[in-house]
Amino acid sequence: MLELKNLSFSYQGHPVIQDLSFHFPQSGIFVLMGPSGGGKTTLFRLISGLEKPQNGSIRSTHQRLAFAFQEPRLIPWMTCAENVAFILSWQKSDRDNVSQLLRDMELEEFENAYPSALSGGMKQRLSLCRALATNADLLLLDEPFSGLDAALKKRLAPHIITANPRGLTLIVTHDERDAELLGASILTLSTSSEGTTLTRKK
Repeated sequence: MLELKNLSFSYQGHPVIQDLSFHFPQSGIFVLMGPSGGGKTTLFRLISGLEKPQNGSIRSTHQRLAFAFQEPRLIPWMTCAENVAFILSWQKSDRDNVSQLLRDMELEEFENAYPSALSGGMKQRLSLCRALATNADLLLLDEPFSGLDAALKKRLAPHIITANPRGLTLIVTHDERDAELLGASILTLSTSSEGTTLTRKK
């Protein structure tokens, strides 16, 4: 369960999230949509603890959180395999899983390549690979399909769906078709003079 209660946050006096309350279940896949600059990434940063709300509270019963950012935050002096293995090294998981995770993201041919040799879309997939490697039960994926074509999205979607079957996955996207690929519920984040709301599409 993830509960947002009367959540408010401002940047330099400019309100981004205003009095937002919403209750997420323990599990499921939800896609967050809304205008650019509308607070979606800020909401993820609040949920992850990277930002602190000025008002309100966030309560979660999840045990482990993973965040894939819009800009892939890879370790430049490590190869693709080492970037993923670094995540697995925090856990008891078998590090042989690295090869499988890279295959899932169609990066097996670049196992020994460094991030500087990858295209933007490949870096995005490696960032996604690292997030999925954590076995987190609360996944925050900020535009994970950015820079990927429709065919590749379709091939990768099943791996996102199966990565966190008993937990909660929240995904920011600007493409409603991504939600269809993932079988996700769509939530629209919007702010008005009355506050910020998350509205579920019927």
